Order: sequence, then C-alpha cells, then structure tokens
Amino acid sequence: MSNSLPKSRKRWNDENYKQLNIALRPELIDSFRNACTRNKTSMRSTLVAFMSEYASLPIPADEKDSRNDFSTRPKRRTALPLIINHLERMRDSEVSYMENMPANLQGSSRYDAAESAVSFLDEAILSLENVYSN
Repeated sequence: MSNSLPKSRKRWNDENYKQLNIALRPELIDSFRNACTRNKTSMRSTLVAFMSEYASLPIPADEKDSRNDFSTRPKRRTALPLIINHLERMRDSEVSYMENMPANLQGSSRYDAAESAVSFLDEAILSLENVYSN
C-alpha cells in the first residue's frame, strides 16, 4: 500500500488485505479494461465480484482438477447457481442496453433483437430452475 498512509491505516490494510499480482498479455488487459468501461464498472469491482462468485462454488476435494465435468446430475446441480447468475447478468445487460437505446432506435431491428434475447434468457433461466428443482 502507499507509504503516505498513516501507520495505523497501513497496519490495518496489511492485516486485512492481500495483493494479487498477475502478469497478463497487454491485449487481454486492454480488452478487459474496454469491456469494463462499456459496462460502467471498474476492473477491480469486476474481478472482486468474479472471484467471490467463483470461490463460492463448492468443489469437492477429489474433483479439484475436473471443475468443468458435468457428467453427473449432482455436478450439474452444483454448477447451476453460477450458470443462472451469468444468464441473469446477460439478461440485465440486454435490458440496460434496451433502456439506454435512443428513442429513434426503439422498434428497430437492434431493439427487437435485444428484446428477443431478454425473452430467451428469461425462458432459459426458468427452464433451468424448473429442470433442477426436483
């Protein structure tokens, strides 16, 4: 953390935070930064949200290397909340896109496509919830 912080604040930060440093290709960082700007979110808050969501998924110790294995119904049930969350975020982004569309484009093919996407995503969410509720 910054050296200009008071000692008590620096000590609190050191006790309550850890820094994660990762090296990434510049084009990935630029693409991520642009996506965050388009979605009006900070890179930090997007990463924190993803890490929190990802860390909350229960992964049995014997399956650490097979996180993408959906071969059994219990494995699919375990992944369902994350999948539904992603679908809901996609739907919310489409709704936001529609709400922020200029009046002269409402009723256009772009607006209709976004409206269809929202409808399909809602159906997919409901279908997944119904299929795995039993």
